[in-house]
Amino acid sequence: MKNSPKDGDMVFLKVEPIRGFCCCSDCVPELWTKINNEIHPQGPIEHEGFAVLTFHNEQLILEQHESGPELLAFLRAVTTMYNFLKLLFSLSIDSFIKKGATKINVTKRVITTKQKIVAKEIFEIDLNNKNEEELDKVLNKIIRK
Repeated sequence: MKNSPKDGDMVFLKVEPIRGFCCCSDCVPELWTKINNEIHPQGPIEHEGFAVLTFHNEQLILEQHESGPELLAFLRAVTTMYNFLKLLFSLSIDSFIKKGATKINVTKRVITTKQKIVAKEIFEIDLNNKNEEELDKVLNKIIRK
């Protein structure tokens, strides 16, 4: 939050594999190479770092953590967040499956500008059923709820 302007409530979304493993750029390099290629020239995200990204005139922050990628945006950026989260999912899923994950958790936290958590939900996603239609349903549920 220290990297963001303080003009509204924010939402954090963390994507992490169940049967956890380290998700940093040293341990899952193909994921972060793909992400850095997608966010170029606004990146790259260095090891355990972050990038402030601008999509459709909205700013998002993408951070690299050992537990998984984390996305931060203001609540007003729902459509932008949806499109970027869909991209992040598709890149993460393939990399996580290669490392042996069969499920992922997406943790959603809504935080006020006074850093108070007002909502927290965890969504479990089975990677064995990852067709486009199912992914859209899950993403809509996560983002719009």
